[in-house]
Amino acid sequence: MHIRHALALSAAAAAMIVVVGTSATSASAAVPVRGTFTPVDPVRIVDTRDGTGVAGRHPGPLGAGLVTEFVVTGVGTVPTVGVGAVVLNVTATEAAGPGYITVYPCGDARPVASNLNVVKGVDSANLVTAKVGRDGKVCVFASTTTQFVADLSGWYADDFAAVPGYRYTQLDPARIIDTRDGTGLGSRPVGPLVAAEILPFTIPGAGGVPTSGDVRAVTMNVTVTDATAAGFISVFPCDKPRPVVSNVNVDPSSPTVANLATVRLSSTGQVCFFSSVATNLVVDVQGYFSSGPGVTFTSLTPARVLDTRDGTGIVGTRALRMNRGDVIQLQLQVAGLNGVPGDAAAVMMNVTITGANGPGYVTAWPCGKARPLASFLNFVHGVDRANLTPVRIGNAGQVCLYVSEGTDVIADLNGYFTPAAA
Repeated sequence: MHIRHALALSAAAAAMIVVVGTSATSASAAVPVRGTFTPVDPVRIVDTRDGTGVAGRHPGPLGAGLVTEFVVTGVGTVPTVGVGAVVLNVTATEAAGPGYITVYPCGDARPVASNLNVVKGVDSANLVTAKVGRDGKVCVFASTTTQFVADLSGWYADDFAAVPGYRYTQLDPARIIDTRDGTGLGSRPVGPLVAAEILPFTIPGAGGVPTSGDVRAVTMNVTVTDATAAGFISVFPCDKPRPVVSNVNVDPSSPTVANLATVRLSSTGQVCFFSSVATNLVVDVQGYFSSGPGVTFTSLTPARVLDTRDGTGIVGTRALRMNRGDVIQLQLQVAGLNGVPGDAAAVMMNVTITGANGPGYVTAWPCGKARPLASFLNFVHGVDRANLTPVRIGNAGQVCLYVSEGTDVIADLNGYFTPAAA
């Protein structure tokens, strides 16, 4: 089966380590910019099908039960020093069977966590904010044999970098594009994207993103629904040619699929959406990066903070499968736990749905606030689904999760945001 520009990663113990990739020239490190983000033009840095990023070994899939090391610093415009984490869209394709992928910093023990759920016969993608480990590498564990693709969209600084990056401002999720009802389409007719269409969209002024100030990148939840065939969506700055990358993989067997995307804005503030097949497109803005006030990010080795199957993260440590319409009453305690400091403003979590009764969606928000009319993860019966989401921390250091259908829910913590120093 052809991969449709996707990349996938996951974590588990390894029987064998394979090192791939090479480093580039070191960049000077002078400016203290811990936790700031530098967007890059989307670029494919790993593709096991053709050998991209796998110097030192022949092209070929990740092996079941093995850990592979990938160099992520010194690649493209990412410096070799001063990098704390990278933002990757990872895709699994041509999987031999069901399984998962875990991405974690090399040098750390493989955590009990996952980033991507793998389905045989379906290309699966998810955004990963991966902490960089030993020698500028991230480690990838695959529980099943699968081809693996990774597309880079930016990096977070760790202590020092050659130039300052940008701070994040999180917004209440807001719908800025919906081809089903014409939201955000301007003069374009209401209706699905056609195959090979490119839809440009101006970000400043939409969904709470300011028109003034130095807005350089945006984080969005991108959802496809009603696709007519298997394919992919690519999101990229409109002042560049369409790159060989993807953000969402489309499959008619899963009618609604969502994925988080972080992308640089063009010089005129635009991002472009390309669809390889006819499909409806829904986009909810989550936040933006600018040189103004905001929060900075600290990456962590992934840690499981909730698993309703065995009671992890639940008061009393008892299994508590969620029913239709439930809000997890434990409210997912985070602040002050699992390495998250008490002054953290938000967390980055990878949320996975498994064993769902039927189709539904998940919403996350800060406890103490009204539940928003927005979702970040869509799921169906019989298919495990995951999506990365930033979410503010609410009352007593808690985050709330709502499900529209009965299911088990897993949440892995990937990092946190704290107010930037004045």
